[in-house]
Amino acid sequence: MAQLIADKMDLDRFGVKAVYVLGSTKNATAGWGSDIDLMIHVEDNLDKIEKLKSWIEGWSYCLDEFNHFLTGQRTGVGLIDLHLITDQDVREKTSFAVKINAVDDPARALRIRKG
Repeated sequence: MAQLIADKMDLDRFGVKAVYVLGSTKNATAGWGSDIDLMIHVEDNLDKIEKLKSWIEGWSYCLDEFNHFLTGQRTGVGLIDLHLITDQDVREKTSFAVKINAVDDPARALRIRKG
């Protein structure tokens, strides 16, 4: 599902430079209650960021319902844990940005905008 979300995402509309997956979803150890950790490298554009957050929120709640249908379990808060990073985060290797080229348990790129 993380790959599908990345594939369907309009990178230009949302100001997205790259989409990564982290954690148990990336490592194929996720259980029924696991969330999907998405790290998205975004342009510094608040309007686009707000639109992206809303779009991801829709996916998050939809996936929670799908998970409920399959497992009988529901989180009630959605299944996507969204981590937004900026160019500054990447330069300074802050927070989650350090996972991009980490030696130990790096983020997996799902999609990178060309150009």
